[in-house]
Amino acid sequence: MTTIVLATAAITAVSGAATGSGPQWAPCPADGVPLECATVRVPVDWARPGGPAIGLQVARLRATGERAGSVFTDPGGPGESGVDFLARFAGRFGDRLRRSYDIVSWDPRGIGASHPITCPPGSDRELAELPVPGTVAERLRFERAAAGWATACRRRTGPLFDHVDTLSTARDLDRLRALLGEAKIKYAGFSYGTRIGLFYADLFPGRVDRMAVDAVVDPQSDNADFYDGATRALEQAFTDYHAGCATRATCPIADLTADRSRSWLRPLVAASSELGNLVPGYLRSPQAWPALDDLLRRLRAGTWQPSGEPTFGGESYHAVQCLDLPEHRTARQVMADAGRAGSRYPLFGRMTAATVLCGQWPVPPAYRPHPIHATGSGPILVVGTTHDTATPYDWAVSAAKNLDNGRLLTQEATRHGGYGSNPCVTAAIDDLLVDGVLPPAGKVCTA
Repeated sequence: MTTIVLATAAITAVSGAATGSGPQWAPCPADGVPLECATVRVPVDWARPGGPAIGLQVARLRATGERAGSVFTDPGGPGESGVDFLARFAGRFGDRLRRSYDIVSWDPRGIGASHPITCPPGSDRELAELPVPGTVAERLRFERAAAGWATACRRRTGPLFDHVDTLSTARDLDRLRALLGEAKIKYAGFSYGTRIGLFYADLFPGRVDRMAVDAVVDPQSDNADFYDGATRALEQAFTDYHAGCATRATCPIADLTADRSRSWLRPLVAASSELGNLVPGYLRSPQAWPALDDLLRRLRAGTWQPSGEPTFGGESYHAVQCLDLPEHRTARQVMADAGRAGSRYPLFGRMTAATVLCGQWPVPPAYRPHPIHATGSGPILVVGTTHDTATPYDWAVSAAKNLDNGRLLTQEATRHGGYGSNPCVTAAIDDLLVDGVLPPAGKVCTA
């Protein structure tokens, strides 16, 4: 009970704070980047705007030249700190954008320094130690363990746990827009940040001036659709990784076919929650493939050791996903889907499909998946990468087609997103945000 009282007090203590005045910025440099930070109050529940509030941690990178306004941005996840992202990504924003605009990011509700989702120590131990379900009975046990963990996190976090959905975050973005004096927003979203942008455009299309979304998460996805698509992208990433083994002397599986590599690696990944996080994490960034080479070398030599006790983790990620991605399936249907996924995506399919967490989540979903048209918005540039390692290309194609004022830009590459790494993509996004100019229809950027 102590933790419930403390969490609630942390929220109600700020409920009377002023919400109409502009942010009070103060220097908060990070890694040599001259950021300024502020705290902005938003309601825990946007259905009760006058009720208890929390503080969002917000950061801005000031324009280097004559300021024309603000560009809002937020990164992937869900679960990543937007403030940390701004410091880490500062050098990758285009020069023209940096000269003309303050770049503003924030830790979304429930994440980082914005009243993060917290769980009692060890509350995920049972879940982390369970094997990947292979039967309906094992799936039911997994769902009960997941629900127990989520309930413990909900008690520790307090009322905000029920309101970390992305619709609420999109409303937080509109509060930031108003407080910074912007009549309409200019926004650049990456990976999960595209969901924030598209949900905002759905809620407030007339307040979108210009928007770019890179590595798009499909707003039509429920839980099953999302993880099927994400697994498909990850499986393709392994195919591309293995295809590059011939060009990397460090690759330890060059002597194996792709099928034999999957057969060897699959039980190792399924048996270890740590490997189940490490291998996909390395695969998503080709820059990390040498690190994956080293990990697989140690696995083949039998010298790899787990770093500690198994943990499930990802509290903020799962709390947001379960509110955004409805789960309608029974345990039997989940296991049937897992069997099909194992056939389609032999390395990751069964493991991912059988371990989705939202089956008995203690809070109902807040979002109903649907096509987003954003009628009345300004131009929205949708960047899709042909071999995106996390968000498949067809999600971007679909999102751009549904938007009334959308334009698809294709990047031919194997990577997750393109801004800041592909000069063609970077220039196209900057041209839109700075000048309001979209690339020609059908434009393709090569790697």
